[in-house]
Amino acid sequence: MPLPPRLTALLTTGLTGVAAAQAPLLIEYRDKPPYTYTVDGKPAGFLMERTTQVLRRAGIDARYAEVPIRRTMLNLQANTAAMCSPGLYKTAEREAFARYSLPIHRDRPHAVLAHTSVAARIRRLPSVARLFADTQLQPGQVDGVSYGAQLDQWLASTPKPPLRAQLSPLQLVRMVAAHRVDYMLIDQEDLGWLRRDPELAELPVTHIEFTDMPRGELRYIACSQQVAPQTMERINQAIRELPESSSD
Repeated sequence: MPLPPRLTALLTTGLTGVAAAQAPLLIEYRDKPPYTYTVDGKPAGFLMERTTQVLRRAGIDARYAEVPIRRTMLNLQANTAAMCSPGLYKTAEREAFARYSLPIHRDRPHAVLAHTSVAARIRRLPSVARLFADTQLQPGQVDGVSYGAQLDQWLASTPKPPLRAQLSPLQLVRMVAAHRVDYMLIDQEDLGWLRRDPELAELPVTHIEFTDMPRGELRYIACSQQVAPQTMERINQAIRELPESSSD
């Protein structure tokens, strides 16, 4: 005997809800070694290892996709699917559309990577704030990323607007080496990774550290609003239970 249409609809809705609840959570990550990257088609990097540990402990099944950071930010903002991205900084703009986990890492302070022809001039500057106020030097930055609230503010107010690399820090390093820009910000983990590349040793770039560089930023797992608060709490509890997830 066929079921009444109303009962059929209720059962279908219920089954759809169960399927949605059991669907793997989409994790989008950027190509940013050694934090997050892909090896043999699988996610790699120390923040990906941290993230998979957290999700496993939280009992959350996940599927992974390497996606350019700009597209990930658009996807988070569009909120058309339940998805997360590990390793993002927290900013007021992003908090308007994303749910944030507890922190999973704290960076060391950024350094400056400069073309060798301007390195001496930059080293003579008394502070990193003066660097961003210099009217002659051309900064560069990776499009769609945040460097932390203070550095973002300084970059937004430079006399020469930053030229932007669309994909990765390595692309921006090459722009510095080609002297399309005079300098860029680079975090210490990126720098350590890039130094392993023989190509970098041959490039006319040098790194400079300022004692007044802002403290390294905390990194989080940022999720779309479609990720339920209960799921975020499971993620946070897993972060609390992992000793290696604590930040200084």
